[in-house]
Amino acid sequence: MSKNCVLLLLLTLFFLVKTAHSDPRATEAALMCTNETALMADRQTFVANFLATMDAVTPQIAVQRYAAVVNGTGNNTVYAFGECMKDLSKQDCDVCFAQCKTQILRCLPFQKATRGGRLFYDGCYLRYDDFNFFNQSLSAQDTSVCGGTGFGGNQSVFKDNALRLVRNLSLVAPKNDGFSVGFVGQGNETVYGLAQCWEFVNGSACDECLADTVERIGSCPPKAEGRVLNAGCYLRYSTQKFYSNNTSTAGNGGRRGLAIILAVTSAVFAVVLSIFSVAFFTRKKILKRRKGTEVWLEVLIDSIFKH
Repeated sequence: MSKNCVLLLLLTLFFLVKTAHSDPRATEAALMCTNETALMADRQTFVANFLATMDAVTPQIAVQRYAAVVNGTGNNTVYAFGECMKDLSKQDCDVCFAQCKTQILRCLPFQKATRGGRLFYDGCYLRYDDFNFFNQSLSAQDTSVCGGTGFGGNQSVFKDNALRLVRNLSLVAPKNDGFSVGFVGQGNETVYGLAQCWEFVNGSACDECLADTVERIGSCPPKAEGRVLNAGCYLRYSTQKFYSNNTSTAGNGGRRGLAIILAVTSAVFAVVLSIFSVAFFTRKKILKRRKGTEVWLEVLIDSIFKH
């Protein structure tokens, strides 16, 4: 398939997402890729295991809204975990995660055999790595992401409300299946928030993770929005109510639109994976004959993911 065809499919996907009557919150908060790559002798095996892992994640998400998959043995084992925010409808969860799977390829698992990556969306999360991180609550890559716009009202009241809110969320979530949403509106300065621990981070580990988010988020107010992205949990506050109180299914029109988006997204992901895998193995053969030959794969990646 030509580069133009792939780009056309992606443009179609983005158009459908923008016009659908839904909010999968497929907005990127952060992409984190490791610096470690598989050894040249192991890359073919690593790529095959990565493909198998990504292929197995989606069915689990569709059934239970989270997924944990392991493929391979020894140094070439690939672990993958994904989860949707618990306030999303099933349809929005499917859409968010399908896009997340496509964009995790920006960590270059095919071109460089990058051994790990995390992608935080506001509606879902996906991570793959070369070790079992499923119950990991904190890591060296944990970070806060503050919004670029400052709050325009009473900043002192707003900051107090934001900090009170995140503390409340961090206390409620571990006792509520690792999830809580809410708001604080003292002094007419309302702040909304959401906290969630990942499926295998529970009990004291969830407490520990969210306690860390409360400390990290303190640097964000009086910014109008802030997030903390930890290995085991996610926290966000905003002046806008972004979470859903109703996870029931949408009307027929909404379901149809979302089904179309999901179908297109899955098709694009399958096409991209096919192109990458064929190009990867073709490149190995080419490089054996002609060292230094520039392969079109990098050009394709740049054209798809260049912002």
